[in-house]
Amino acid sequence: MKNAPRKKVLFLITKSNWGGAQRYVFDLVTNLDRDAFEPVVALGGDGELHQKLTAAGIRTLTLKSATRDVSIFKDIGFAHELWSILRSEQPGILHVNSSKAGGLGCLLGRLAFGPRVIFTAHGWAFNEQRPWWQKLIIKKLHWWTVLLSHTTIAVSNAIVEQMNWPYAQRKMVVINPGRTIPSFESRLTARTKLAHAHPPLASYITDVWLCSVAELHPI
Repeated sequence: MKNAPRKKVLFLITKSNWGGAQRYVFDLVTNLDRDAFEPVVALGGDGELHQKLTAAGIRTLTLKSATRDVSIFKDIGFAHELWSILRSEQPGILHVNSSKAGGLGCLLGRLAFGPRVIFTAHGWAFNEQRPWWQKLIIKKLHWWTVLLSHTTIAVSNAIVEQMNWPYAQRKMVVINPGRTIPSFESRLTARTKLAHAHPPLASYITDVWLCSVAELHPI
């Protein structure tokens, strides 16, 4: 008896830097059951996500026109590249991440008819500091993205609550991201190592430290 063919899963994300959404994609891709699924990642750039996926033996496809900022010519190029990939790869599942990849991915995935389209909402761009009319337009685009997807995964309850327009919430499911807990150093050992790497910290080892773990770049 022949083994069942593997289902191809095409993951799509706009940027290849190392942020929360990129870590999410990396964790999903590298933990898929390879006997049942064939993962492929389409992404913009050759950043740390691309490098980590390559090192893990995951096939990647670079989208030359993928950028976060709106650009008519690049967006047309992005759509053309993505459509070509959908026609050549013919995935059974298209899993899209980030706002631009989400909108175009859900639309083209539906037009391609073949894949089941999953959108993960990591956050909404209408929460950023923008004029009210831009927020309205962006929320409408996000709303269409949710409606076009077969299922939208929200990484928190707040994301579902904020997308409060008609018919959207019934297509959304909350799955909180999880991380494997590593073996931690003791507080003193960790602070000593950090102070060794960054000498100005040495005089603050016994003080109260307030730490934030996040991607640090302007949105």
